Amino acid sequence: MLRVLAIVGSPRKGKNNDTLVHEMLKGIEETSIEPITIDKLYADRLNISPCKACGGCGRKRGCVLKDDMGEVYEKFDQADIVILSSPLYFNSISAQVKTIIDRNQAIWSSKYILNDSLINKSKKRIGYFICTAGMPEEPHLFDATLPIMELFFKSINTDHEGNLFVANVDEKSVMERKESLEKAYSIGSDLVGKMKAL
Repeated sequence: MLRVLAIVGSPRKGKNNDTLVHEMLKGIEETSIEPITIDKLYADRLNISPCKACGGCGRKRGCVLKDDMGEVYEKFDQADIVILSSPLYFNSISAQVKTIIDRNQAIWSSKYILNDSLINKSKKRIGYFICTAGMPEEPHLFDATLPIMELFFKSINTDHEGNLFVANVDEKSVMERKESLEKAYSIGSDLVGKMKAL
């Protein structure tokens, strides 16, 4: 069973980010010959509070905040492929995505302080990041997102396979770009093959 988790980090359902995630999932679903389950979550619709930096996760396994993040931890653990998307907001990721990532402190603490990991560290996972920007393409436009994504995927013991960046969506939406849709689909298809090779 191939388990896929996709988190749409844009609050705008059905728009640029969501469309690229949809196409990538379609590529995965139509390529995989084994049974597949797909969990697609919308960050904006999850009840997830910001990290309080209380240190509780360093004393007891898990997070003291009881909200939807508990289920997300489980989905990270179960997933074989993790797709995370975000629009570019002030050269970084959306607040909804950053809130989820910050709450991964509980995973970090479980691994490195308590030695009782919330996540199976021996399980092989691959991950992909999708980001769209309203402004035109320019050098280093998406650079500020990269160290955040590297650390995010590392926290959930997932190989950061790559990124799909699409700029200037205010001028021309993803839905009008056949090449971007085809690329997202192709990446999804490739992820299935790479997962098999692990």
